[in-house]
Amino acid sequence: MAPILEVRDATKRFPGVLANDHISFSLNAGEILAFLGENGAGKSTLMNILYGLYTADEGEIEIRGQRVSIEDPNDAIELGVGMVHQHFQLVPVFTVAENIVMGTEPTKRSFSWRTLGIAGTAGAALFLVGGFFALDSLAQRLLAALAGGAAVAGIIALLIALSWLARLKFRLYFPITAVGGVALLLALTSVLGASAQIPFLIFLAILFAIASYPAVQVIMTALDRRRARQRIRELSEQYGLAVDPDALVENIPVGVQQRVEIIKTLYREADILILDEPTAVLTPQETEELFEIMRSLTAQGKSIMFITHKLKEVMAIADRVIVLRDGRLVGERKPDDTSLEELAEMMVGREVDLVVDKGPATPGEVVLEVEDLIAEDARGHRVVRGVDLFVRAGEILGVAGVQGNGQTELVEVLTGLHPASGGTVLILGQDVTNAPPRRVTELGVAHIPEDRQRDGLVMTFPIFDNLVLSTYYLEPYAKGPVIQFEEVYEYADRAVEEFDVRTPSIILPAQTLSGGNQQKLIVAREFSRPIKLMIAAQPTRGLDVGSVEYIHRQIVQKRDDGVAVLLVSVELDEIMALSDRIAVMYEGKIVGSVDADKVTREELGLMMAGARLEEEKAEVTGD
Repeated sequence: MAPILEVRDATKRFPGVLANDHISFSLNAGEILAFLGENGAGKSTLMNILYGLYTADEGEIEIRGQRVSIEDPNDAIELGVGMVHQHFQLVPVFTVAENIVMGTEPTKRSFSWRTLGIAGTAGAALFLVGGFFALDSLAQRLLAALAGGAAVAGIIALLIALSWLARLKFRLYFPITAVGGVALLLALTSVLGASAQIPFLIFLAILFAIASYPAVQVIMTALDRRRARQRIRELSEQYGLAVDPDALVENIPVGVQQRVEIIKTLYREADILILDEPTAVLTPQETEELFEIMRSLTAQGKSIMFITHKLKEVMAIADRVIVLRDGRLVGERKPDDTSLEELAEMMVGREVDLVVDKGPATPGEVVLEVEDLIAEDARGHRVVRGVDLFVRAGEILGVAGVQGNGQTELVEVLTGLHPASGGTVLILGQDVTNAPPRRVTELGVAHIPEDRQRDGLVMTFPIFDNLVLSTYYLEPYAKGPVIQFEEVYEYADRAVEEFDVRTPSIILPAQTLSGGNQQKLIVAREFSRPIKLMIAAQPTRGLDVGSVEYIHRQIVQKRDDGVAVLLVSVELDEIMALSDRIAVMYEGKIVGSVDADKVTREELGLMMAGARLEEEKAEVTGD
């Protein structure tokens, strides 16, 4: 059977960068095709070409055997291609249904014949009531009610007629409305004897015919919410994508937001789905749910291309794997015919150590101490509930837990980004509870935030500015109020090279970087200054295996240099590989703290579900 999509020699150049270099591949119907590659390897660029966000400089695209030209996303959607971006394209204050149908809204007429009857009756009733105050006889009052109701009904009828006409093309709407308007005005002038005004009235009729077309289309149509909800529920049931059409997007979990994005593509009848880093912001449970959804989609004939850095996911879900490096396609494998080690080596061009190499910790004095910490979210709900923990110099404390159990707010409180409503935070013996972020930073605290775009970078600032956000006012980057740009440029060039941030220039804004390179930019800034405490929330989110290996080594090196490290991650493998001690958060509390070498993955999983380790061991032994 012929492929549903075929790409030949796709090439895309940017100033100073060859992002895609003559890439050719095919996608079969009902197939899950994974794309692996380092940050900046050209994966997202290739997908953006297929979705019409970029135009290829060279190459051909065939869909269902027909050569096509995709100039913009509308072309892609018409061809049955949909894309779910790594950073969701949703309006938080809109409902799920409103987000899904945006741009392709099912509409209905604002006014109907029922509206005409109600409006006419209401108009007649108002005129009748007015008649009791202004007219003497019952006959006059009834006549006034009849005339008033007829006038209101006539206006509504005119609007309904115009709304029917507005469904036509303008070239049909204009002559019909103009001729009708001129005829009506000529009839009025003959009755009123105002023949001198005929040219002016004809001009008004033509002007009305022109101006009313867009106005009537807007005024006389409304979102058909019932039909939208019904269609969304049908798609939800068909593909196993459980969503509430009436829920506000800002109030639903990230995993459900991703379902909304997938339904958006299905609502537009996409047969080819592009998923860019679909699991980057998902918990392990949400990831497994996504995989079930992907299997359901392909079982019903949909085809999926997805970008990921996570090798285990590729082995679990993909039918075929394509590996890109430096903009070129370097290989294609089936999961059954390859290994994690081979895929990693293909991605980065060298052998990659997938196991973290670290010796035993030698803890020193306590650097971070948290006692009975309490914090509330924006709605006043308590999300951190009496947390106690400490981190010593020269050790890594990993905080494990399913996303949404207070880890985000805990990190924000520790770094001064969120107020605490109770408890204390001590850093190097100093009370920094509710201290501003600058004071926390000046005590030698590095912070790798969970949301890199909101809390880690100023997206419109150039790369060199983002690298000195914490230190721009200090020497050697400033002398008094004057920034020393030569020093900043020199440092930025050095950091970009050392941490392998893929960019043609440090003067480009941070928003031009891929998600993984944005993360590496933050890591470069935080690791390049003297620190006593590192607070790392999801430090390897969105990074390729080579970058993960590098950052893991850097974290362990910081620990060995005597830095206290607080690691927060939803990746259980990362927590177990890096941590010396592990604390598990559940519903805002620490439910257990154990040595990393004395706990199993299964025991941690139970604790993440709320069980205390002692209770589980007691059940197993029968005590």
